[in-house]
Amino acid sequence: MHSSSGRKYDSGAFKCKKKPKLEEDAQIQRGALDKYVVIVPQTNSGNHTSDGNIDDGHDDNAVEVEVVTAEIHEVDHGHGDNAQEDEVAATEIDEGNDVNILDEDHDPNILDDMNNSVQPDIFDPRNWDGLDPKKIDILLQKGPKREDIEYGPYDKFSRRFSALSLSRILSNEEKFDREWLVYNNGLDKAFCFCCKLLKRGHVIGQLANEGLSDWIHHGARIKEHESSREHITNMTAWYDFRLRMQKNETIDKVAQRELEKEKEHWRKVLLRILLIVKFLAEHNIAFRGSNSKLYQESNGNFLGLVELLAEFDPVIKEHVDRITNDKILDHYLGPSIQNELINMLAIAIRSRIIEKVKEAKYFSVILDCTPDASHQEQMPLIIISIEKLAFQKHWKLQKKLHMRWIFI
Repeated sequence: MHSSSGRKYDSGAFKCKKKPKLEEDAQIQRGALDKYVVIVPQTNSGNHTSDGNIDDGHDDNAVEVEVVTAEIHEVDHGHGDNAQEDEVAATEIDEGNDVNILDEDHDPNILDDMNNSVQPDIFDPRNWDGLDPKKIDILLQKGPKREDIEYGPYDKFSRRFSALSLSRILSNEEKFDREWLVYNNGLDKAFCFCCKLLKRGHVIGQLANEGLSDWIHHGARIKEHESSREHITNMTAWYDFRLRMQKNETIDKVAQRELEKEKEHWRKVLLRILLIVKFLAEHNIAFRGSNSKLYQESNGNFLGLVELLAEFDPVIKEHVDRITNDKILDHYLGPSIQNELINMLAIAIRSRIIEKVKEAKYFSVILDCTPDASHQEQMPLIIISIEKLAFQKHWKLQKKLHMRWIFI
């Protein structure tokens, strides 16, 4: 409210009325940028250096400057509920479109179950009890996958897991890796890999069942378990199975050869699909059209490139023939796999850029805000970093400037 005296600012009463609204808006927007921040657990590494340190030995050398740009989309907090509903609806539509690539005479319910089923992570100990024999064979062949951490979280007794437990010191001071011991940070528990997968009946101890979380006595429990008869039997069976798989001397070696051949085929198919996704994303070309079926009009650039490769590439040709002849149900050509591959590429590129920024001696951050074509504010995050020092052969200095954009 403005008075008739020509005052250009609000009155005190109007500011008091407006203050609760401003506080409410600020409370709604609180934590909006948390979705773009990844919290990395701290490790007790001894080499902590400041980003502002100067290497006196290279002051006169040329540097390579890299400009890294990231774009962060502003979140519309005024329509949070509607946006969430729209996102759920879009997800349902995308997941359903995976089956439209085939002909009309296919059973959509069966295809929905095949394409939309979430495959469990076979390396996660939480899923080991529900694995089928084929997945267990694959897991035994590949071995456990450990998380790269030194310490786990503190429990109520102020005790925690230590990566030192993954190794055993023998009587002759030789260090021996406990390959069978796996720690899951999400559960804060340790498991015995071979006993969890190969046990017959009930095995005494938490390592082969629900997991060990008693960090006060975990050293004694681990020693008791690794000297037990059940553990030695399961450990021997695991090593024997892995050795026979490496030498291809299993009973079903013919079937194993066919399995390896099929795995190699799918690796090649996924590689070509990934390259198609990379090409379309690099050139900012639309992926999908109004139709999601092969060899039909307006089916989009992605399926069009698949049809083009099928004319020349034998791998894609065989894959398309399997789809059209009803030999497979998992085609991996639908919208969901496209979005998943785009996200995987974005995460890999972003991780590489972050690594280069961390390796830099100097870097600065610039934030800017500008509206896009839809009149929504965009905030680019520009990181200027100095890379490793480089010389030419004739010992003259050279400077380079690079720009990269990633979208968060």
